[in-house]
Amino acid sequence: MTHPDNDDVVVRQKRGNPTTVYVRHTTSAPDQFLCRTREEAVSQVLAFAKHAHVTAWLTNDEHDFVLLGTFRKEQVELARSCDGEVSRKKNK
Repeated sequence: MTHPDNDDVVVRQKRGNPTTVYVRHTTSAPDQFLCRTREEAVSQVLAFAKHAHVTAWLTNDEHDFVLLGTFRKEQVELARSCDGEVSRKKNK
């Protein structure tokens, strides 16, 4: 995956005048929080992504994405076939 999915959370580096700021947003919403440091912004998106079970990304003004962490919750169920064989089935 090289781009965020819907509802993933993104830290966007925004070059301001005179300083660079970082904004947090989800892919389906406008900018939500402004952070003065990259560390603060990354910390916030990682915490949010973990809580919301989504993926966290970092991007610059050029829209190059870097994966910060994946916290998607996948449920794995064991399903038995008629002959007793066990197979794995993933549900999102």
